[in-house]
Amino acid sequence: MKLFYVGVLIPLSITPFVYAEDTSTLDDMTVTARPIGLQSIEHIAQPINVLNKDELAEKQASTLGETLENIPGVTTNRFSPLASRPVIRGLSGSRVQVLENGIGSMDVSTISVDHAVTIDPLQAEQVEIFRGPSTLLYGSEASGGLVNVVTNKIPEYVPDSFSPKLYSSYNTNSLEKLVSFQAEGGYEKMAFHVDALNRDARNYEAKDGQIDNSFYDVNNFNFGASFVDDWGHFGMSYGRFDSTHGVPLNPDDPTELPFIDTQQDRIDLSTRINNPFSGIKAINIQGSYNDYSHTEFEDATTPGTVFSNEQLEGRVEIQHAPISVFNGVIGTQFGYRDVSAVGDEAFLPKTNTENFAIFILEDTDIIDDVHFEIGGRYEHQESDPDNAGSVSNDLYSVSSGIHWHFIEEVSLGLNVSRSQRAPAAEERFANGPHVATSTFELGQSTLDKETANNIDLTLTREEGILKWNLSLFANYIEDFIFLQGLDRNNDGAVDEVDETGAAPGKFTLVQYQQDNAVFYGFEAAASLNLYSGNRGILDLNLFGDYVRAERENGDNLSRISPARVGTGLDYQYKKFAAGLDLTNVFAQNDNGQLEKDTGGYSLLNLNANYDVIEGDQNLNIFLKASNLLDEDGELHTSFIKNRAPIMGRALTIGLQASF
Repeated sequence: MKLFYVGVLIPLSITPFVYAEDTSTLDDMTVTARPIGLQSIEHIAQPINVLNKDELAEKQASTLGETLENIPGVTTNRFSPLASRPVIRGLSGSRVQVLENGIGSMDVSTISVDHAVTIDPLQAEQVEIFRGPSTLLYGSEASGGLVNVVTNKIPEYVPDSFSPKLYSSYNTNSLEKLVSFQAEGGYEKMAFHVDALNRDARNYEAKDGQIDNSFYDVNNFNFGASFVDDWGHFGMSYGRFDSTHGVPLNPDDPTELPFIDTQQDRIDLSTRINNPFSGIKAINIQGSYNDYSHTEFEDATTPGTVFSNEQLEGRVEIQHAPISVFNGVIGTQFGYRDVSAVGDEAFLPKTNTENFAIFILEDTDIIDDVHFEIGGRYEHQESDPDNAGSVSNDLYSVSSGIHWHFIEEVSLGLNVSRSQRAPAAEERFANGPHVATSTFELGQSTLDKETANNIDLTLTREEGILKWNLSLFANYIEDFIFLQGLDRNNDGAVDEVDETGAAPGKFTLVQYQQDNAVFYGFEAAASLNLYSGNRGILDLNLFGDYVRAERENGDNLSRISPARVGTGLDYQYKKFAAGLDLTNVFAQNDNGQLEKDTGGYSLLNLNANYDVIEGDQNLNIFLKASNLLDEDGELHTSFIKNRAPIMGRALTIGLQASF
């Protein structure tokens, strides 16, 4: 391990400690999670990553959280191989919003860490990761950041020809067999899209043996169609998501074999109208309806708690013609959600939530090399649980940013925001045993809204043989909501209760509390071209990230991502490309209540691919080797880090083909 520190820290000490926003040419990229007309990445002051299809293929994993976990500033709270959400700068759950084409994933993954996100990363054309509050455009669930998965389920153009694609892979550790099919085509003004996917994996092996009950099986299908004309497009899609995944066993009760069976039906509509009226450049309208349910089985035949979520969400964005020096967008967002949990272990009452919001975002070039934007949002949210009176919040968010190219190839971004988040339903109304986390959770209906005061400073070199980026951030959150252990019998220890919350038992008694908290840290990376010539291209990559989080009284917050540093080499020669990456995850000793230290570990990964056939008809074969050192690592961000450590040494082989 000491040799690793030396090998990484020496090059870091002589190279600017920075982080690259993306690996593609900035001028060629747009960010769909930004309003129409304001999507150019080189003008965005907020730290952002945009991963294209090729980059996603290199990082592809079974969940969105694990696919993105090596992006600076982003980790995962993985509970099982299919239950894994992104963690951004130490924030997760209902503070990090996961979108599909600008509309929420509409599952219940924010309610409990053992619930799966119903978006498969393999179907993404592009993934956009915003660090820091993004509530201005997408509401209170983006107070810590957001991840937008861009798919082509609703086509916006008519393809020149029918284009089927096939992806298949096999993992030697979990024995995952993956097959995915996608096709797009069109006729005259009609465009079509279809995709289907199946993942089937057994229990995976960690360094010290098999992790029982870590299997999963996923089936996903989507069909979309659009009418496309000069005035814009109108389209819709239907998607079906089915999955079954095990919950890693509790070693205190090895007879339990819990698993979750999930179904989701989703309908999406999308319309863009170009130049509909004088003074209006474009109108973009989106709407989605979702019917979701999952059953938590206690064993192979005994159903337990049933979660259901019926949800409707819509957005309208209107891009106006220039007003003085400003270009911009005004918009509205609205939604309805009916979520319930029924069963012996239901800790959340049936709750109806309605929200309505209006927002505005304006930008201008102060001078040629200085871009400025400012915006605001008002949102009203009302929650009505079955077991208590309704609660409402009025939320206000403002944001302003400046992006300055003070040297031709170097830019400075400064973003300042004040955003508010309403307490989630589970934070207000929970009252019962939560088996996944072995806690008996109590909410508080009187919780106040959170207010995040965030500042980001980003310095970027975008061109040349050395590209780098450094982001510094600080986030002071007023009335931060967190779980606190309770000691009702005053014996100096947190109470352990049964499923009724009264008698002694196996559940840790916790309640949601509030206190001011501060998060601060950095993300950094660099890419240095070592060689470009007749024998190919060789690049050296470096990265690091760090976040510190504590309450105003000095106590640490729980499950905060540990610091990381990493280095890697990328090589490309004609039809062949390969990469070797070494990442060190440091130990986490700054622990919250009830937490134990988590040891550090190093991950060595290898990937290689070869284009057997190039052109319109393409065949690519690839190989990925992960955790080559067979390290025994635990995720400090996980509730069950000791029960579900990282996967041991694994090899994935596969192919991609297009016709």
